[in-house]
Amino acid sequence: PSEYSFRTGQSQTGRAGALLFSQFISSVVEGKTVQSLLDVGGNDLFVAKIVEARARCVIDPVCAPDHGKMVDGVKILGQFIEDLDFKKEGLCPDLIVCRHVLEHVASPRKMVETLFQNCAPEALYVFEIPCFDNLIEANRWDAIFHQHYHYFDLATFKHLILSAGGEYIAHRYNRQGGCGGSLLIAFRKSRFRSKQTSQFSPISDKKRHLKESFDHYRSQMALLSYQLQKFSKNLYGYGASLMLATLAYHLKTDFSELICILDDDEEKNGMGYQNVPVKIQHPKYCNITPESNFLITSLENVRKIYKKINESAPRRILIPLVS
Repeated sequence: PSEYSFRTGQSQTGRAGALLFSQFISSVVEGKTVQSLLDVGGNDLFVAKIVEARARCVIDPVCAPDHGKMVDGVKILGQFIEDLDFKKEGLCPDLIVCRHVLEHVASPRKMVETLFQNCAPEALYVFEIPCFDNLIEANRWDAIFHQHYHYFDLATFKHLILSAGGEYIAHRYNRQGGCGGSLLIAFRKSRFRSKQTSQFSPISDKKRHLKESFDHYRSQMALLSYQLQKFSKNLYGYGASLMLATLAYHLKTDFSELICILDDDEEKNGMGYQNVPVKIQHPKYCNITPESNFLITSLENVRKIYKKINESAPRRILIPLVS
């Protein structure tokens, strides 16, 4: 195969994030028994299986081959949330979880309103989304790409909840989450007109801060692009990121400077990308010479990869950003 797709349970980072998410759920559920769980965008069922509930359902178009089946005690609906007929499926969940889905939805408020209309009146909602403030703090401008319609910070997501007729309960940050860090937030449908109000910083201050941040980011990318040319004869990438092409765009390269991209997942050995002409190899299949140079190419795993590379006494380790 020439490409691979993300599955939560197959990724160490994905599993760690899912476990943190489940811990946050436990903290807001406060020991109450969940009668019916609905996981919107449940992927490979990893989250649905680890959250305590008497009944579980996952809806995700990636699960289409198993549509209508029960898999490990989880009902599978392989479709988009917009197409779900709650009454037909007999669904009235009292816990709705949704990880890294809302940013892909064209009309997020409409989705939340639909859930409010069809789920149990006292239902608890726990979402996780990329956090724009974390993204900027981590200097992860590469994490802004075409697959995401929206980027929220805490203030704008609270505003979304309020505008859909809900009320905020609690939140938590995963600073090591995807896209520079994620926001975990719990909310519910409001019984009454909410007294909570949206709070935003002055837009002029925000725009100035974003422009300065992006200008610094472009300067860093230009410097690294220059460094890549110096080490092109003995340079390995490390970390087969799914969004490598986005990083390549900002560096103005196709990564042809790299001998290959190393990755510790042996199942990816020999794979490649449709839009970047570089192959993936497991380190044990690659004769890495002493004092080689390395570029960290998976920005979601910089700390772990840096530690691993450093054990081999490299000549240089290049990191695409300062954060």
